[in-house]
Amino acid sequence: MAIWQFTVSLIPRAWNELEGNCAELLYDDDGFHDTSATWRLNQPAIDLSGLISDVLPPTESWTGGIKIWGDQTRNDIQVAYDGTVVESVTARIDTREDTSRICFGIIELARALDCVLFLPSARTIIMADLSSLTDALYKSRAARFSAAPRDFIEELARTPSGMS
Repeated sequence: MAIWQFTVSLIPRAWNELEGNCAELLYDDDGFHDTSATWRLNQPAIDLSGLISDVLPPTESWTGGIKIWGDQTRNDIQVAYDGTVVESVTARIDTREDTSRICFGIIELARALDCVLFLPSARTIIMADLSSLTDALYKSRAARFSAAPRDFIEELARTPSGMS
C-alpha cells in the first residue's frame, strides 16, 4: 500500500452486530488485522465479481488467491479467497485525486453485500454511508500526505514515534 492510499475493508454487518461493533477483535497480539473470521459464516449470496466490476474493471492478480479490480497504485478492490471462500474484501482509495466516485462505489458495494466498513488505520468500524467514509478519509494520514507531502514528512521527522 502506498502512503497516499486509504484502506477500507468490508465486513459483514451480521458479524459486526454479533460481536458488538468491536474492531479490536480483528487484531492479533502483534497489531496485525485479519477480517477472515468476519466472512467465515457470512459468505456473499450474490455475484461478488459482478458487483465489484460495476465499480472498477478487473485486472491481473499476482496470485491465485486474490482477485483484483482497478489499479494497485491508485484505486483498487481486492478480494482474498481460500479456495472459493471469501476471506476479505478490501478497497484502497487514492487520496491524490477526486475520491467521490470510488467512495460512492464502495458504499454501494457495501450496501449490496450488507456490510459495514472497517478502517484499519483508525482501528474502527463505521456504517456504510458516504458521509462517514469521506469524513474518515479526509482525516486520514493518506489524505494529509496528499494535501501537503513536504509538511507531512517534516511533521513525521519531528514526531519520535511517527504520526497517528
